[in-house]
Amino acid sequence: MLDFSQTKIVKLAITWAGNKALNEGVVIPGSTVVSVNDYVHEVLTTAFFKPFEKNEEFFYFHHPEDVSQNRTYQACMSIFSNPDAFQEEAEALTRRLYDLSSSPKMTSGEFFLALFDAVELQGESVPAIGIFKIIQKDNYLKVDRSPEHFALGVSEGIGTGKLALAALIFGVDEADGYRLMAIDRVSKKDEASMWLDQFLDARPIEDNYFQTRQYMNMASEFIQEKAVKFGLDKTDKIDLMNRTSFYFKENENFEVDDFVGNLFADEPERQTAFKDFKEDYERSADIQLSDHFDVNKQAVRKTGNVFKSVIKLDENFQIYVKGRRDWIERGFDEEKGRPFYKIYFEQEE
Repeated sequence: MLDFSQTKIVKLAITWAGNKALNEGVVIPGSTVVSVNDYVHEVLTTAFFKPFEKNEEFFYFHHPEDVSQNRTYQACMSIFSNPDAFQEEAEALTRRLYDLSSSPKMTSGEFFLALFDAVELQGESVPAIGIFKIIQKDNYLKVDRSPEHFALGVSEGIGTGKLALAALIFGVDEADGYRLMAIDRVSKKDEASMWLDQFLDARPIEDNYFQTRQYMNMASEFIQEKAVKFGLDKTDKIDLMNRTSFYFKENENFEVDDFVGNLFADEPERQTAFKDFKEDYERSADIQLSDHFDVNKQAVRKTGNVFKSVIKLDENFQIYVKGRRDWIERGFDEEKGRPFYKIYFEQEE
């Protein structure tokens, strides 16, 4: 998918952006472009690319009127067409990021802009631009040595582990908004992302990764929302969740009629309700879901946590249900005045 073994850093700029709500400003040196030696080059390329190595989720730059109005897209187009504009665009992007950084989560830190050559994307060697914002520093132990004794100190530095805010923009699909990858480990799942939704203003490419994730999320919402209407208890809901997850894990291809028939066999009312729910989901999210596509297994792994398979009982017990709906029963004990679950099994481990 992504190979950076032959990648070279053509240009690298470093600036600093603070939090606008705190009036911290920006720090832009006279020359933002820095040189790197071979060792630093190796460390940086690994740090910049490793988090994206197995990523299969792609985005395009977006703008309500036209993608050509997207400021970050404009900066990337300028750099790809004229690398001499690199420093000017690095300064402009730093100021743009600062203008958007009013949330308490957006702490001050270094801003990196990099131009890469020879990035292999899906078997094709392409140029790329990397955009990275550092929001957290790491502490490192430092040992000072002298003939008399050793002394320990602590230094603060930038870690080369997981990136919190990052984007890789590949020099392909310019007319569509460039193909790009993005990381945001700052924003929570259900909240707007300053990095993705504002600074990049990116929208997912509606490929098989996108289709797989959307259908899994939509199916989970449908089961949760319609449970009461269908008279489903927690065990029934978990059974449907498990069957949905199993379908995506075991099938290479998705067919909506096959999926719905598998989920609600001999239940035409629920099948119709699911398809109606799908249409509402598409309208509210302004997306188009395909009736058939190749299932993306990485998307299945990343989205699998939406299917909860645990029944929590007060603070005493938790029942993990992975299958065999017919082996678990729910009832009510009149004598004790309490509900109960009865579970059948073949052997105890």
